[in-house]
Amino acid sequence: MTSPPSSASSAPSYASDIKPLFRPKDRNMMKTHFDLWVYQDVKTNATAIYRRVSNGSMPCDVPWQPDRVGLFKRWMDGGMQP
Repeated sequence: MTSPPSSASSAPSYASDIKPLFRPKDRNMMKTHFDLWVYQDVKTNATAIYRRVSNGSMPCDVPWQPDRVGLFKRWMDGGMQP
């Protein structure tokens, strides 16, 4: 379970809110495509990542809870802050 962004009035950031959602296992499985621990890679692939986490096909072992999917979407909608 994740904590909400540090300030209710600020958009989530990659460094403090999004990167921690990705486990080492997730990173290793996706590294042939892009690196989930690299801001620019996640930003570039955000739409595809969101589609996969929202339909439950990523990560491959346990789908994200709705709060995590929502946090990722808020990050996207908030301008994908680093």
